[in-house]
Amino acid sequence: MTLSLAFHGAAGTVTGSRHLLTAGDRKILVDCGMFQGLKELRLRNWEETPFDPAQIDHLVLTHIHIDHSGWVPRLVREGFRGPIHGTRGTKGLSGILWLDAAKIQEEDAAHANRKRWTRHRPALPLFTREDAERAVGRVKGHRYETWFDLGRDVRARFHNMGHILGSAMVEMEAAGKRIVFSGDIGRYDMPLHPDPEPMPACDTLVIESTYGDRVHDDEPLMDQVAGPMRATFNEGGIVLIPAFAVGRSQLITLILCEAMEAGILPEVPIHIDSPMAVNATSVYRKFADDDNLDEDVVDRKDPVTGRIYPPNVRFHRSTDE
Repeated sequence: MTLSLAFHGAAGTVTGSRHLLTAGDRKILVDCGMFQGLKELRLRNWEETPFDPAQIDHLVLTHIHIDHSGWVPRLVREGFRGPIHGTRGTKGLSGILWLDAAKIQEEDAAHANRKRWTRHRPALPLFTREDAERAVGRVKGHRYETWFDLGRDVRARFHNMGHILGSAMVEMEAAGKRIVFSGDIGRYDMPLHPDPEPMPACDTLVIESTYGDRVHDDEPLMDQVAGPMRATFNEGGIVLIPAFAVGRSQLITLILCEAMEAGILPEVPIHIDSPMAVNATSVYRKFADDDNLDEDVVDRKDPVTGRIYPPNVRFHRSTDE
């Protein structure tokens, strides 16, 4: 069996991760991200792929962030009919992110048509809600450290990368070779998520390096967050935090709760005013008894209500979800 790797995204840029492994007559796509950022990158989402989506046998996702999975509904629209493999956390989050992305696509197209600011007549969404729903229906959720079959003596398993809920590196065996796709790697000694698992020995390593040229601040994370908060609260102020709905919102909320419980910050109401963040938090709660989250988070989960955060954390859902 001959093996070959081709990179159709996250090469020369840091979004649009799409790595195609060909193992004999099997074609396995690892990640299927959307290009984000400058217009010249976003336009790549509309380009014809160098491979035929209908010829892809399996899609394997390292995690659900849009730059790694956001093009999946389009892949389905273009003819992909195979299974989509992810961790159970990835499966749980897929409907939230892909349906939200479809809503944005449809709203942007409708707005362009109303305002007539596009040369396309009519402007069309990259994918629709129906495409996203069909994609969600193809996702299979796997446990960490458990091998699953990709056919023709090719198999894979996930290892926790501690980046967001369900994030993983993919270890794959084919033709007597071992290939590892890192996905996004989480930081060590962080609350909420466990430390990344050790990298297994491999013949080929495909690694993400978005922040490979940066050095993290040595100041403890709690101090980084609590310092500005304390100064604002002492002045009677209110803190507004724009945050990513999946991962960052849950992390910053946990840090604030722990700071208040330890007396580092005064106890004040914490409002999460994002429907997607609220829905994602419910998925976090669902998997808080799994090997997805840090042991401290599992220990603080209320066995009756399933609550992770104390009552001063208030969730708000809009009426137009």
